[in-house]
Amino acid sequence: MSYSSNDLLLRFKLESTSEESPFVNILLTDSHAALANVFWLGGSPCAGKSSLSLLLAECFQLDVYHVDEVFETHVRRFDAVLQPALTKWCATTWEQRWRQPVDSLLREVIACYGEHFRLVLADIRARAHSRPLLVEGSALLPGLVARVLPARHHAVWLVPSADFQQTHYAQRAWVGEILAQCAEPDAAFRNWMERDARFARWVAAEVEARGLELLEVDGTRTIAELAAIVAAHFQLAGS
Repeated sequence: MSYSSNDLLLRFKLESTSEESPFVNILLTDSHAALANVFWLGGSPCAGKSSLSLLLAECFQLDVYHVDEVFETHVRRFDAVLQPALTKWCATTWEQRWRQPVDSLLREVIACYGEHFRLVLADIRARAHSRPLLVEGSALLPGLVARVLPARHHAVWLVPSADFQQTHYAQRAWVGEILAQCAEPDAAFRNWMERDARFARWVAAEVEARGLELLEVDGTRTIAELAAIVAAHFQLAGS
């Protein structure tokens, strides 16, 4: 995949990721040595990050931090001043979320992921890492992760093709449960898929602009083949 640096979606840079923010500076000033055994597997939703991380963990004795799994714990720590986007998102219904224009949905998800990343990073900094740690999730925005990477080979981003994304989303039971809460499920699903397709393009442009590693998932490679590619990039022993 190749994306122009002039991609329209790059206009969605966020003030919340600006180096002028003192809150950002406090959290993103880790020494690289402190995160030397942390690996980052980011990307847009429905790219297979969770499945891939479990396979890598089994093969290479890694601990795994699943960003999605800690979200409910983090919700209890949201502060309207420090996490305004997440606080607002939690106060809305699925109907209210998916009926927004797609441009608004994209800005919202980037803002929410940026705020969540800071909570994730605080968790990781507080942990003792006796084994290599693999962090996986969509909140791993390239611009934020890049600022704490000890080396380029410690991070990979996965993005699904549009067809792969839509096909696999439709197979998830919880997707239907969410859409059942919307007055117009078909329209809600279209907005959801378009938001995530645009987010995938945004992530790809951000990764490529920083010279980091991007991997497209389109269903032509097995999970084992993808794991081998990611393991080789991470330079894991035996890969």
